[in-house]
Amino acid sequence: MGLPDLQQRRPRQQRLHTPELPVAAQHRRRDSARDRGLQRRLPLLPGVDVHPARDETRPRLRRQARRADPGTGTARGRLQGQTNETDLQHAGSAAQGHRLNRHVGNGEPVEDTAQAIAIQTQERWEANADYWVKVIRERRDRYRTELTDAAMLDAIGPCEGLRVLDAGCGEGYLSRALTGLGADVDGVDACQSLIDAASDHPSPEGKARFARATVDDLPFADGTFDLVVCNHLFSHLPDPTDALREIGRVLKSGGRLILLTLHPCFYVEHSERGAAQSVPAAQYFSSRGIDQRFLVDGLESPAEVTSWLRPLEFYAGTLRDTGFVIADLREPHPSEGMMREDPWWREGFPTAMFMLLIAERR
Repeated sequence: MGLPDLQQRRPRQQRLHTPELPVAAQHRRRDSARDRGLQRRLPLLPGVDVHPARDETRPRLRRQARRADPGTGTARGRLQGQTNETDLQHAGSAAQGHRLNRHVGNGEPVEDTAQAIAIQTQERWEANADYWVKVIRERRDRYRTELTDAAMLDAIGPCEGLRVLDAGCGEGYLSRALTGLGADVDGVDACQSLIDAASDHPSPEGKARFARATVDDLPFADGTFDLVVCNHLFSHLPDPTDALREIGRVLKSGGRLILLTLHPCFYVEHSERGAAQSVPAAQYFSSRGIDQRFLVDGLESPAEVTSWLRPLEFYAGTLRDTGFVIADLREPHPSEGMMREDPWWREGFPTAMFMLLIAERR
């Protein structure tokens, strides 16, 4: 999935989320292995305890104490302004505790918070698919067209003859650009409507292949690709650990991963509208999510999405533990001329908003 433009309208309150997060649940897997290092990199919220993990199991979450009465506003792990269970159980809010009392589809209860988040995330992206096809194909997102696309292509460099995976390809615009540069490209996305749009789009530059798949369960053999690109993907993964493990599996030894995402050190609610406050340590060192409905060039998204941020040490440690070496870290930003001559950039880029990582598979 691609990242929406960051020009949001009245985003919901920023919320902290528990660090036991749901990538594997997208495939109904509940027993995938997790390394112990994840516990060190994701400090817990109050009210949650992670038991030491055996090698073959994921860390288990358990409630440490009962929440206070919702009316008091003093529940463990609750931010100021979160006053009831409905607010805590909002999609993307990962309520404290391991279960949600809600039903989907055939009426069976959703018992796992991670599974509930995965299901609702999927519904949101399907609801937003036509919106993002329009935004991307009409080139309405200036963050992409004037800044981050160029940063991605510069990091990719010459790619003629390379086998490339566009992970979270959205409607396929980057895949089409790379085929035009001579790459052999496969694009995957978890949203079927975006994959349909990518597959149906005329591609005079060359024909990329598109398939519906999530990035923690890629339908490719080991060592298939020379390069994997993740363009505005990782802010939509509540926990990218399994995704990085899968990406490492399908990359050849020496292959590169190029990852562009929101800047975890500086992006806060309302950043693109001038908010300049720092990220408090209590939030920065935990995975955190921002629920928001976006406004791009006058177009509002039908459904809100959650943008997930996690500390730099998470990226460094998880990349290391999944077989990567970080080769470069860049922070795409407007030039002095863009900032001087265009008030849109002066208003829309008040702080560092993007991070680009280049990593090599050992």
